[in-house]
Amino acid sequence: MENFLPALLIIGGVIYKIYSEYQKEQEKARRRMPQVPQPPLPIPSEQRPQRTVIEPTMSIPIPVPPKKTERSPNISEEVRKMREKRSADANSIKKVVVKPVVNIESEKEDIISFDLREAVIQSAILNRPYQ
Repeated sequence: MENFLPALLIIGGVIYKIYSEYQKEQEKARRRMPQVPQPPLPIPSEQRPQRTVIEPTMSIPIPVPPKKTERSPNISEEVRKMREKRSADANSIKKVVVKPVVNIESEKEDIISFDLREAVIQSAILNRPYQ
């Protein structure tokens, strides 16, 4: 019972410190936020100023994108042949698919048996505590 009062004071101090830090963080957050003005209260219809409509005197022209011109049909014969060759090579590379051959019998032989008990013993031998 004699330790109850100091423990209670310490707990209260910690809670107060947490609360004060929380308040400081909230104040910092308020400062970081841009100050948004409150929307004005609606004015009765008799007191509302009439809005004047301002019409633009000039219209802004919208730029028209230039038309794409097609390449000249006078492509040399060599260029056309090279393009055809490249596209043929690209198509032939895409068509070649190599499938790995898997030998099921060799996989069965490669399976290594694992004994947990033996592994723990070997680990204890290798990692002996030196005293």
